[in-house]
Amino acid sequence: MEAVIKTGGKQYLIKEGDKIQIEKTAHEVGAEIGFNEILYISDEKDVLVDAAQLKSFKIKAKVVSDDKGKKLKVFKFRRRKNSKTLNGHRQPYQTVEILSISK
Repeated sequence: MEAVIKTGGKQYLIKEGDKIQIEKTAHEVGAEIGFNEILYISDEKDVLVDAAQLKSFKIKAKVVSDDKGKKLKVFKFRRRKNSKTLNGHRQPYQTVEILSISK
């Protein structure tokens, strides 16, 4: 069984046992979380995309770790103005393991 969920403004195609990196949430490492926005569910026989039918499904996941993305350099340069700025950015992520997709 596979599903498409939406969290943090992004969509993820998941299966049971998958580990995915999502935008950081307020949950701590080791906590179990659920996803409300389910967009698509498919098993061997059926494909469901109707919002009324998808409300009965539950997706459980466990927060495995907190991570940071790769360091990015943000450089702004304004020509002929003697103005430039250099900033760094590391996006925080959480690694989540999908435990179950059930009805």
